[in-house]
Amino acid sequence: MHNRAHHASIFNRKLVGSLAFISVLMMPIAAAAQAPQAPAKAAAPSLPAPAQAQLPPPEAMIILIRSSIVALSQANVTNNYTVLNALGSREFRASNSPVQLANVFQSFRTNKIDLSPIVYVNPQLTVPPTLVNRRLRLVGNFPTKPMQVNFDLTFEPDDGLWKLFGLGVNLSNTPTPPNH
Repeated sequence: MHNRAHHASIFNRKLVGSLAFISVLMMPIAAAAQAPQAPAKAAAPSLPAPAQAQLPPPEAMIILIRSSIVALSQANVTNNYTVLNALGSREFRASNSPVQLANVFQSFRTNKIDLSPIVYVNPQLTVPPTLVNRRLRLVGNFPTKPMQVNFDLTFEPDDGLWKLFGLGVNLSNTPTPPNH
């Protein structure tokens, strides 16, 4: 059986030079005009959202984060963004067709970016969760090696569930701890 560190360390060894930092951030035209402060748009699974929006418990935030990145990973592997689109909020779905999502994330497919190691690593929030205008924003990373997966996700209540409103994903070198 492979251990977590081994799985995380085999995280796409083909990345070189300009691929060391790939950023994918998209903003639907309709949503960008109405909410310029909202981050990129792309979809994911959902958890119940209360009638009065409030921060979900930490465990629910982990599920939202992980399931969003897994949905993106599966869409990239299959080149089928229909489910990713369907997992988003109404506004997200209206602004991001599966074809548009495929175009936005083409660099991940072209460069064979493997996001699957995130299932072995817990996400780390780098900014406290925020709730603004009933939208939940979660920013952080999965400290995988040699590249970490950074995320900037936004969810909004839709039919009583937290659904993806925005998805920003990029890779960067995993910081090395200073020598003691």
